[in-house]
Amino acid sequence: MRIIKQLTALVVLVFAVAVVTTSAQQSQTGSGLSISPTLSEFTLKPGEADTVDITLKNITVGDIIAQAYLNDFAADNETGSPKIIVDPNKQSPNSIKNFVVDLDDVPLAKGEQKKINVLIQVPASTTPGAYFGVIRYKAVPANDQGPKEGEVSLSASVGTIVLVTVPGTITEQVELTGLHIYQGDKEALLFTKQPNEAGVEIKNLGNGFVKPYGTVEIRNMFGEVAYSYQLNNNNPRANILPGSSRIFKDEIRNINKFGRYTMSASVTYGNGSEILVMEKTFWYLPLWLIAVIVAIVIALIAGLLWAFRSYRRSSKHGYHRK
Repeated sequence: MRIIKQLTALVVLVFAVAVVTTSAQQSQTGSGLSISPTLSEFTLKPGEADTVDITLKNITVGDIIAQAYLNDFAADNETGSPKIIVDPNKQSPNSIKNFVVDLDDVPLAKGEQKKINVLIQVPASTTPGAYFGVIRYKAVPANDQGPKEGEVSLSASVGTIVLVTVPGTITEQVELTGLHIYQGDKEALLFTKQPNEAGVEIKNLGNGFVKPYGTVEIRNMFGEVAYSYQLNNNNPRANILPGSSRIFKDEIRNINKFGRYTMSASVTYGNGSEILVMEKTFWYLPLWLIAVIVAIVIALIAGLLWAFRSYRRSSKHGYHRK
């Protein structure tokens, strides 16, 4: 048991965050940026406008140009992390490319920090729904002439996700598609080590952003609550993009008694008028218990065989006496 507990304690929980940031190694010739915020949310009617207030900082050893890009993205249907669409010929139906006005490159001296205001103007003909994209900046040395022969140019890319809700007739529809139990990064129904993570899989079937929330409980075979937590209990709560799925993973504890467990999730969204419920059963049987069960089964089988053979021998002896 001590070895099992020590191994369980070494498990590193990985939580995905919806931040579009790729980093490059910093060196005397490297270049990089920091950006804030990493997420901006707006509710704008057709014809209305607002600004994305971005702070950029040059964290390199020299002057740079922060080259500006506007990219669509899609969710990865698991963690909710965005997958940037870099192909200029592909445009998402939820793109904000028609919303962003005058996105310019930004020169930054060594260590300089600047505040940039990017105008978001929703066209008057825009239909209600959810629209999103990422404003991205790539750091390039100010005197960059391109990589020399045999060299590779490394640049850091950072971005802020922009979510725009255009109010009107928006369909809110959510499906609770699955519950998951993990030990480390492995999902199972039977565990020989204590499971330490639970996942609730939810699909957004509507045309707007949804921020589901609710309660997850794990009960043992006696009906006692071993562990419970609030789903998507962040501020702000994480979104699910239209037409995509997301697995909300959270740490679980106290699964330390062997036996059968039941995970139940009660999930709602929007104004909370609809509650979705799902249950899933799993087992925790430590290796020593499995070894004991196997030994008992083998002993029972051996005992039955011995009894059967003894019965046959006694039957034969009785037949010969007659």
